[in-house]
Amino acid sequence: ERIFTELIHSIEKHRSEVKQLIRDQERAAVSRAEEQLEQLMKEIDDLRRRDADLNQLSQTEDHIYFLQSLSSVSLSGSTDGFTISSHLSFDDMVNSVSQLRDKLEQFCKEEREQISGR
Repeated sequence: ERIFTELIHSIEKHRSEVKQLIRDQERAAVSRAEEQLEQLMKEIDDLRRRDADLNQLSQTEDHIYFLQSLSSVSLSGSTDGFTISSHLSFDDMVNSVSQLRDKLEQFCKEEREQISGR
């Protein structure tokens, strides 16, 4: 019975650690998403300004001014963009926990068979 109590304690400890890991990853993912959202909002604002500048420029009758302004609007509007980094996803975590469960069940089954065979 002591062994089962220790096993239960160990499983609960690991469960708690996995839950904490999931919470940490969730916080990190939310933080990354907020940073990306902020970057996208800045890019959207920049694109709207460029659109307004280009619309105003398209109304001009001065072709020289149009060509000079067009090149400056085009150069100033380049965006850096961003890359989405891949981290351990929730599905990966679920698969890992499922594999751990399967291994634990297999281990318990083998131990039970070994004890029964004694």
